[in-house]
Amino acid sequence: MAGYLFISKQIINMNNKVKIALGLIATGTLVLINLKRKRRERLKMFTAPDGNTYQENQTYRTIDNQFYKNGKRLRFNKLESEQENHSSINHYEENAVNISKNSQNKNITYHQKGNRHQ
Repeated sequence: MAGYLFISKQIINMNNKVKIALGLIATGTLVLINLKRKRRERLKMFTAPDGNTYQENQTYRTIDNQFYKNGKRLRFNKLESEQENHSSINHYEENAVNISKNSQNKNITYHQKGNRHQ
């Protein structure tokens, strides 16, 4: 407590130019800390070998069929997208069979034979 009072008395007795200089230094430091924090929070962008830019944790494929994520090449035994496609195709085929059996519309009206469009 005594140290704090001593420092506060020194600040009161300081020259105004020194107070302004310390205030500017403190403000500049706070601004720089805030800018660094914002840079860390911003999404990182990566550039692929073909020149396109991608966001962090986004998987992309180049023209020579290689996969990259965060600027590093990925190697798959079997592609994730192919596994998803096969499961969705099987699901579609199962549903298509059920729909074709149950899709008889009973409220169909046909044209009667005879004079049409008079």
